[in-house]
Order: sequence, then structure tokens, then C-alpha cells
Amino acid sequence: MKRFLTFFALITALCPFQSKAADATTFEVNRIQYTVTGENTVGVSGFNETYGSDETPMTEVIIPESVAYEGKNYTVTSLEEYAFQWLSDIRKIEMPNTVTALKNNAIYYNYDLEEVVLSQNLTTLGAYALASNSKLSSLAIPAGVTEIPQSCFFNDQGLNTITFAGDFTSIGSGAFYKTAITEIEIPGSCKTIGNNAFQLCPNLARVTLDEGVEVLSEGAFRECSKLTEINLPASLKSIGEYAFLDDSSLASVTIPAGVTEIGDAAFSYTGVTAFEVEAGNTVCQAINGVLYSADGKVLMAYPTKAEATEYTIADGCLGVGEGAFAHSNVQKIVVPDGMRAFDDNAFSESALSEINFPASLVLMGNQAFALTQLTTLVLPENMTAVYEGTFAQCTALKSITIPASIRDIEAYAFNGCTALTEVFCLGATPPVLNYYEGYDHPFGNLEASQVTVYVPKGCKADYEDSEWGYQFDHIVESATGVLAYESVLPANDSELETLGTLEITFADNISLVQQYPEVTVVKGQELYGEPVVNEGGWMAYASGKTVNVFPADEYQEGVQPIVLESGEEYYVTIPAGIVENADGDQNQKIVLHYSGKVQSGIEQLEGNACFVAQNAGMLQVVLGELSNCTVELFNATGNLVDRIDGAQGSVSFQPAAQGLYLIRVTSGGTVKTFKVVK
Repeated sequence: MKRFLTFFALITALCPFQSKAADATTFEVNRIQYTVTGENTVGVSGFNETYGSDETPMTEVIIPESVAYEGKNYTVTSLEEYAFQWLSDIRKIEMPNTVTALKNNAIYYNYDLEEVVLSQNLTTLGAYALASNSKLSSLAIPAGVTEIPQSCFFNDQGLNTITFAGDFTSIGSGAFYKTAITEIEIPGSCKTIGNNAFQLCPNLARVTLDEGVEVLSEGAFRECSKLTEINLPASLKSIGEYAFLDDSSLASVTIPAGVTEIGDAAFSYTGVTAFEVEAGNTVCQAINGVLYSADGKVLMAYPTKAEATEYTIADGCLGVGEGAFAHSNVQKIVVPDGMRAFDDNAFSESALSEINFPASLVLMGNQAFALTQLTTLVLPENMTAVYEGTFAQCTALKSITIPASIRDIEAYAFNGCTALTEVFCLGATPPVLNYYEGYDHPFGNLEASQVTVYVPKGCKADYEDSEWGYQFDHIVESATGVLAYESVLPANDSELETLGTLEITFADNISLVQQYPEVTVVKGQELYGEPVVNEGGWMAYASGKTVNVFPADEYQEGVQPIVLESGEEYYVTIPAGIVENADGDQNQKIVLHYSGKVQSGIEQLEGNACFVAQNAGMLQVVLGELSNCTVELFNATGNLVDRIDGAQGSVSFQPAAQGLYLIRVTSGGTVKTFKVVK
């Protein structure tokens, strides 16, 4: 039996049985092809456009209510998938009232089709059911149709009139994409208008949304260039991203109080001169006609057609949203301190020629300033990358200063900046130029021979050996250099239980410039992490080639290590200019990455003002408020390994062997003992 079953399985795999669909009966009557769909029903499944030389081409197809085949009558109840497609002569299709369903792509992409008479008993339309019939000019949708599915009338570029005998409950994605309708009323029974439902409707001028409509999905009315009038009902809750993008004739928008969500670039590049927001809205507000988030932290949209050419962003704003100023007339922007980010296309294709970049900025998105009129560009020192096309096609841009913090410059970043003559690179390490082909080079489509690249003293060879040397012929060293560190302890990317003293070594002898550097620590992501605040700030002292930087205690008398949470990522930023060498060259900004390690192997027996942590193989004893301490290290057999007298702040031991150790701290009458496994 087992051998038989194995043989049967093999035969099944090689010669699978036909499905029921493959066995379905099909036949043709008067050039209309039918497929049997039930005991007494058929669906129209095709049309035979072939005819003899003595026959006149058929221009109208009138589908009968019933059809006979092999002595049996069938009722026609549907148009099957692709029943009428790519037909060149048919100008009219009329269906009987027995038809209840047009399936997906039922009447699709017919070159000369001008008229479709739908069944009055139609209840179901499939996706693309009447799509891409460019000469179809009008449709009457019967009352039984309650859902307008995805792309139902997609690309019916001649469809200028459509009537609905009854209400419907939904409009699917792309349902009216590129149709020629001029106006539409959407009943309150339709809660959601799908993604790109009316995108690129070139003649759509007026939309009435009845009370009850709740959601305008992504790109719902995108690129409707003649849309001048649309009401947003009180029932509206959500406006998706790009919902009204590039609606250049839309001059007025009032956002209802009940709207709880507005997507990115929902109103970018419209004809709006001033935004209005009803009282009580919890997600946005209008400040002098400019749309901000309710808390004021994000500038969501600037009215594209506002007459003012200068604008000062409100204090407390942290970010400019996607496309917020795109295509606007604004020429000068004043950015407040604390601003963190400009999103994609924030100022693209605007008249912007002047803007300040505060040091707090960490991100400028893709094409954020593309096709603007900027002439001089000094990037802020906290940015780590220039993203794709951020300053592409800025044809007036002559000078760029790139700080040492920039590690990557992405494709198209400065592509097409044809007036560019000088680039100042401040980093000892050349930023990586990322691209796929020559056409998308970050500095492509400009005259490279007219550009001089200035690099720090001593760094010319590194730049010439990199992609910069392939792109630019004129690389010149500046008069001053920079100090790049050679090593750091604990090593970058280490797992630590606590973050204490950072020992940074340079190639030259150094002297201290800043005793109290503004070191920052964030948990999570480098650019957007949660700040970790140390009450005592940070201190530094230098000796020889080494500078020690550490989180100070509240009295700034010793080290107060920062406890790192297990599994969390931490980024430590040490600012530029805290030390210098004899030539006056100062250190670049240093960013170090650490991750929190489980504090295994440490048992704290007494108190919490004094504790022991392991840092990169070292046993660090943090003494807290204790002073004039004797700190002793014993091995597992009780023998004294090391001893430090008169200690305060913190001390470290680095025993060679792994195993169990005891640490005893004595300060006057206070004795604390710790058991540590290294």
C-alpha cells in the first residue's frame, strides 16, 4: 500500500488534475462568448472580433437576457473578467437587466467604446470593471451599486458625467483616477475615500462632501489642478498625506474641529493664501494663516500663495513638515534656535534665497532645498549626512561648507548645481559619496573643473585617494588642520554597565581649551535619542597626548558615572574645540557609541553612594561622597592584589586574570565590601 501511495503522489505531481474552472463549459453565440457559471446561468466571458471580408464590423454589442446552448436556456447574470478588452471597433455595449455583476476588468481598455448601458439590477462592480475606456463620456450607476471599488473608472479620460441613482458606502483607491468629471457630490454614507481616488482629474472643479464622510485617504484629491471648491464636513476625522497636493487652484481651506489626523504634505503646493482651523481642534492650529501642529512643534503647511516674501518660524517649532514651503514665494526664512529637522521637499522649488541654520539642526530630508535660489551654504555641525537630492538643481549655489560631522553624501545631493565654484570640507576624513551610476553622482551634472575643494592641512592625500579625487581636479589644503583622535577608552562600540571617564588619545601633545565641555548623551537613536542629563555636567583635563572627559558629580569634584540600561544604545557627542596642539589645530566633534550591558558579576553589598562597575575589562570603583579612601583589591584566596590610598571620585583596577575578587573601601569609620566576578 505504501508503494502505491508513493506512486500515486508522483503521478499527481507530474500530471495535476484539471480544476473545476478549467472544466467550465464555454461557448459562443453571435460572436459573444459565454461561460457557464451555474445550473442555469452564464457570464459573458469574451467577444470574437474576427469577421470575414464580406461582413460589416460590429460596432454595437447588445447582450441578450438569455442564451441557448445544446438545447438548454441560460440566463446571463454577469460579465466575467476581461469579457471586453482591447476591442477597436465596438462603440456601444448594452447589457440586460438580468446582469447583477461586472467582475474585475470586465470592460477594460477598449479604444473606441463611447457608451455603456448598465443593467438596472447591477449590484456589484469589480476592480477596473470599467477602466481605461478613453472615449467613454458618461455613465449612469444604478441604485443597487453600494461600493465603488478600486480603480473602477481608472483612466477613463473622456468620462465627464457620472450619475448615481443611490447612495454608496465607499470609494476605492484610484476609483476616479484621471477621469474628466467636473464635479461630484459624495454622500455621507460613504465614510472613506480611498487612496488617490480622484488623483489627476484635470477638470474637477467642485466637490461636495456630505455630513458623514470621515476619511480622505492618501492623495485622495491630489493634482486636481482646477479644484477650486471643497467643503470639509464636521464629520471629517482624517486627512491623509498628499490629499490635496498640487491643487494649485484651491484657494481656501478650513479644517474642522473634529479632524484628529493630518498626513504629511496634505496641503503642499495648493493655491491657499491662509489656513483656517476651527476652535477646539486638538492636532493643529493656524498661526497668522500658517498651519502648525497643536503644540507648535511642527510647521505643517505654509500657504503657497501668501504674498509675503519673508517669514519667521515661530519660537518652539522643532520641525518643518514635508513639502511645507514647496513652490512658495517666500525668499527669506528666519529659523529659531532649537529647530531639529526639515522634512523631505520642505522648501523644494520655492523662491528661497536666504535661511539660517541653527546648530540644533540634525536632519535635512530628501530634496528639502532642491531647485531653490540659495547662493551660499554652511551646513550645521550636528548633521551626519546630506540626503538624496537635498540641494539638487540649486543653480545659483556658489559655495558649500561641509562640517566634519558629515559622513555620507547621498546621490543627487548637489547634482546640477552649475554655479558651484568652491567646497570647504572641514573633516579630516572625506565624506563618502554614494551613488549608483555617473548620472546620479552627488556632484554630477556640473562643471567639476571650475570647482576648488578646500580640505584641512595634512588631509589632501586622503581626499585625492577617495571618490573626491576622481570627481575633482582641484583639491587644496587649508592653512589649518584638525586633530583626529587615535584611540579612546572605553573603546568605541563597547558594551558598558556605566559610562564614566573617557580617555581620548591624540597623535600630538595637547592642551585644554574647554574645561567644562558641552558633552551630550542620548539614548536610542543618534539624531533623535532621548537626552541623558548629568546634573554635574561634564569636565575635562588634559595631560600629554591624552584628554580625560567625564561626567562630574554635583559638586564637580569627582566622577559620577551614568548607569546604562541593559540592551539600550547610547551616543556620546564630544564637541569640537576642547583641546588643541601647539599649532592651534583643534579636535573635531567626536561621536562615540556604546550599548548597555547586563550588570552581571557585580554584587553590591552595602549602600548605593559607592559602587563597582566593569568597564572594558577594568574594575571601576565609584566612591560617591566618600573621601580620603583606602581601596583594596583581594583575589579569591584573600591575597592583596592592589591598593590605592587617599582616593576620591573614582579609581580603577585592571587585574589580568579572570575570577572572583573582593574590593574593600575604607573611609574613616565607613567600610564597604564588594564581591566581583571578572
